[in-house]
Amino acid sequence: MNELHAPRPQAAEQDDRLRRLLARIEREKRARAEAERLLETRARELYEANRALAALAADLERRVEERTRELSDERQCALLRAEIDPLTGIANRAAFSRRLDEHLADPRARAEGLAAVLIDVDDFKAVNDSLGHAAGDTLLEETARRLLDTVRPGDLVARLGGDEFAVLARKVRSADAAQAMAQRLLDALCQPLVIDGDAVACRCSIGVAQPADGDDSDALLRSADLALYASKRNGRARVTMFDAALRAALQRRASEDSEVRAAVERDQIQPWYQPIVHRSNGRFVGAEMLARWHRPGGEVRPPGAFLDTVERLGLLDTMMENMLLRALPEARSAIAGGTLEYLSVNVSPAQFNEGWAQHRLPTLLQQTGFPASALVVEITENAFVQDMASTRAILGSLTASGMRIAIDDFGIGYSNFSLLRQLPFDILKLDRTLVADIESDLRSRALAECVLELASKLKIKVVAEGVETPQQAALLAAAGCAGMQGYWFARPQRKLSSWFAPDAPRPQVPWDARTTRAGLLSPETSRV
Repeated sequence: MNELHAPRPQAAEQDDRLRRLLARIEREKRARAEAERLLETRARELYEANRALAALAADLERRVEERTRELSDERQCALLRAEIDPLTGIANRAAFSRRLDEHLADPRARAEGLAAVLIDVDDFKAVNDSLGHAAGDTLLEETARRLLDTVRPGDLVARLGGDEFAVLARKVRSADAAQAMAQRLLDALCQPLVIDGDAVACRCSIGVAQPADGDDSDALLRSADLALYASKRNGRARVTMFDAALRAALQRRASEDSEVRAAVERDQIQPWYQPIVHRSNGRFVGAEMLARWHRPGGEVRPPGAFLDTVERLGLLDTMMENMLLRALPEARSAIAGGTLEYLSVNVSPAQFNEGWAQHRLPTLLQQTGFPASALVVEITENAFVQDMASTRAILGSLTASGMRIAIDDFGIGYSNFSLLRQLPFDILKLDRTLVADIESDLRSRALAECVLELASKLKIKVVAEGVETPQQAALLAAAGCAGMQGYWFARPQRKLSSWFAPDAPRPQVPWDARTTRAGLLSPETSRV
């Protein structure tokens, strides 16, 4: 082979490099195409994901808006329910007070004039008791309807609770205009009403106050309430405007409230005692604890002068506990010494129904070491008519603790005999109204005789209250009355021990056989 035809190494290397270059270009082209394909795929995926996320965000936003509206609606409904009386559908006390405060704070509303009108349905309890709770509800609903039909546009009608309603009347500039407006309400409310076929004669009492009578809703309503009370006191079914005389009464009431509150806080209301006498020999067997207010300066006030105020101020429980912490140790000493058998204490209907007697009396007995069997709890019958099941449970708790139960003021209510049948009483306290006329009135004697005979058959002891003459004492003893108390035997005293001192006067006993023969009991009355 000659040199001209031999392969040139340099050319072969160039061909090889070219092939490698072309192969690399082809690979890069394919990779670029694959990358573009992947980028396009991922872009489509991202686009679809973005669309899905946008749709989800829009859906969430819509759902949030819907839920926000729902919550707002629910809140508005809750607010409305909180200010609506469920029975009548009109505003309640909270709504009335809020609106009244708003109007009182608005100079324009005050300049236009407004009045707060309180309305009380006088006959509600009678309807409720005689025709039932459903009829009572119907009466309340009809009262609300009549008020709504009578007031002017812009006036607010509310039910404050129970049988008490209120009207916030706007654009009432003068007392005469307020009086005329309230009289229209009274005329509408006092129209006869038929409930389930029974004709009901409706009567309402109204009290009216205007901004000059109170700076805020509470003060203005107190003024209107005082006017309402004046309407009731003066015969009911009438309108009374708050005026200077009532303002003076309100100031006296505020002063009295302050005095009574201070008296309770300073323990100035103290226990006094009136003995209970046994008919056989005139011996003091029991004592009733009574409240007396020892005012600075030496004046002593009876319970009728302050007990209502104490209860209205919510201080009755405190007052009772203060008195019992004094009385129980003193009575315990008398019982231990054999000069007394039991102490009798009065419990109010509210204290009975709200659990004070059930829960606090056992604690006070334990704290003072007083024997429960020597405590008689006196309760008036109006404490029992609300819920008989609850009454039985509370009485059961008291008697299980060892205490005895007396029904107080027997003979002045309407459900006494039913209560005697249903509830476990140990003592019946004959009201003084049945005792007062037994000397001269045959009907009073007959009633006393019936009650005493019934109690004897039911194995219930009787204590007659308000015995003020020897004739009354003799007649009651002859009829079998076990115990008596009253001014004939002894007036209330501050110290229980004063009855048992060696030189203490003993009560006279005017009912022995010699007294009967002397003619104190005539043949006619000796049968009582």
